[in-house]
Amino acid sequence: MGTSYETLMVVGELAAVVPALTDLGADAWVVPAAAGRVAVLPREGEHGVADADGLARSISARLRTPVLSHVVVDSDAVLITLYRDGDRVHEYVSDRAALAGRYTGGGSETGVRFGGADPGVFAPFGVGSVDLDRLGVTLRGEFGTGTKVFAEFQHRLIVKAMNLDPAGLTTAFRWARQEDLPGAVRVKPAGRAPRAAAGSTSVKVALPLDADDVAAGQLIADATGGGPLPLRAVVGCAGVLHGAAGGAEIFMAHTRVRPRGATYYIEVHGAGGDRRQILDAVRQLWARALRDRYQLTTGQGPELITLTDEQFELGFARAIAYCSTT
Repeated sequence: MGTSYETLMVVGELAAVVPALTDLGADAWVVPAAAGRVAVLPREGEHGVADADGLARSISARLRTPVLSHVVVDSDAVLITLYRDGDRVHEYVSDRAALAGRYTGGGSETGVRFGGADPGVFAPFGVGSVDLDRLGVTLRGEFGTGTKVFAEFQHRLIVKAMNLDPAGLTTAFRWARQEDLPGAVRVKPAGRAPRAAAGSTSVKVALPLDADDVAAGQLIADATGGGPLPLRAVVGCAGVLHGAAGGAEIFMAHTRVRPRGATYYIEVHGAGGDRRQILDAVRQLWARALRDRYQLTTGQGPELITLTDEQFELGFARAIAYCSTT
């Protein structure tokens, strides 16, 4: 299996693209690619593939701005499709033979030309002075090596020939880490965590843990059951530590448990007991989960760290997945 991913390049400002994606209910990372150019990394859906073309069509219609969908298929081919006002108007395929089984009709749709390696079509989507000769060479794959290059390598060269930052445009959502994507903003479908019952007490903590993101989040949520107090948990799983969300305490915890896969922002609600009793109960439950699931003592495993409301909200609001007590 080769490398595959799907991204978008939107002509516009990040400040306009983010609310448009939010209104569309998109689930994506949004990353600056250059002045007036924004990369969008849509979250993968069924079969691990993101619907880059569908989202590109919707954004171009909503913002009335050109959008390019970028798709790399199994290291075999690069597909770049241009959308204007919701319509597909041009399509580039780096290697039609490699994708012969994926298409029918010989590219007969109006406005679409398989191949489509005209640098003049794509140059306006770049910034600064785009070298048409250089861009044409990368689109045609004329690298003088005598052998076919991987599609992801060709894609990076195409993006760089347009004077765009390849960091976002050549990164799949599933690989994205905020520390590797300067200026990245997380957009996700609107959704709220369950509200605490009337009269309940909440405790907000964070847990750096090297584990499968969603599975660990559910384990943490379910670990609140069966303790000395009736508790309910909502867990937000973030791929990274979000800046000031936890300060020195979480930073030091991260250094002790590296490598880590995620940070879990956990809000625990208890119908009885005060905040200290709830926190003590949570620590007991987590100690038991560490022992039963990972065969670790409390001192060996990652620590639960209490957060202020401000620290918690900063991280929880930018999580990429949520779990709640089953």
